[in-house]
Amino acid sequence: MTDIALPTHAPASLRTMAGIEARRLARHPAFLVGVAAAFGVMILVYATNKDPHLGDLLSMPVIPAFFIGLPSMVATTRLTRSTEATAEAIGTAPGSEARRTAALVLACFVPFTAGVLWTGLMLALVSVHGVHPYEWWFGTMPDWQVWTILIALGPVACLGGGLLGVLAGRWLRFPGAGAVMVVVVVAVNMLGQGPFVNGSSLVRLWVPWAMFHSGTETDGTATLYAGNSAFYLVYALCLCAAAALVAIWHDRTARTGRLRGAIAGVVIVGLAALALSMTTGNDQNQDSKPVPYKVLNK
Repeated sequence: MTDIALPTHAPASLRTMAGIEARRLARHPAFLVGVAAAFGVMILVYATNKDPHLGDLLSMPVIPAFFIGLPSMVATTRLTRSTEATAEAIGTAPGSEARRTAALVLACFVPFTAGVLWTGLMLALVSVHGVHPYEWWFGTMPDWQVWTILIALGPVACLGGGLLGVLAGRWLRFPGAGAVMVVVVVAVNMLGQGPFVNGSSLVRLWVPWAMFHSGTETDGTATLYAGNSAFYLVYALCLCAAAALVAIWHDRTARTGRLRGAIAGVVIVGLAALALSMTTGNDQNQDSKPVPYKVLNK
């Protein structure tokens, strides 16, 4: 039997480990079921739509965030814990704990890619079906605003779910930690922004998944919530980076000045982006004109 030699230099070794973890994540049942549900719901919405246009498009990223991001959190928590359980059982593991964590962090681009593909599918269906001129979408709001909302609440939310799972797998030792994290994240998002979307809506932007679109109201209008979505995207990316860095921090040997500086830098940039998301852009909620077919369908 021929031995297979792994690359010995650090970058190649990390790439190899990341590839292994990415394949494990892509085959995990929770992730596969979530991806199937996300794409299935989008196709079902399109197939059963009886209206002349697709609507509420800026609220649709909740689909990949929920069906891909949250299951990815469970999957990466379990993968992180299983890697350490194997290391403890055999008394050794490839690379340091920090290196193994970095590999898991890189593997989280699997759910990110799934989120990108889901967004691409939505855009393809929209190009076929079209949108009403009164919808909050391209043409009724700046392109950068549409893109940043779609990216922050879709692919980046999927990435963040995976990274939170790695963080939980490193720091939480009790059974079911991934499921508990899911409940905590959902509760924080609902309780953290629910009371503020109609009043002081800018307060809601501290949560990891903040709404920017209300969906259709009873009178056929829709509300675009206040705030700067470009800076909110930066804030969301900083939350992702913070989750990755704090997961690596669990390895005591990795607690270098460089890592401390990276964490401090991410915190500073994230807080600045959060402040700018609250103080720039639209400072008031904006209501669309009533969409006629939505009024008739109520």
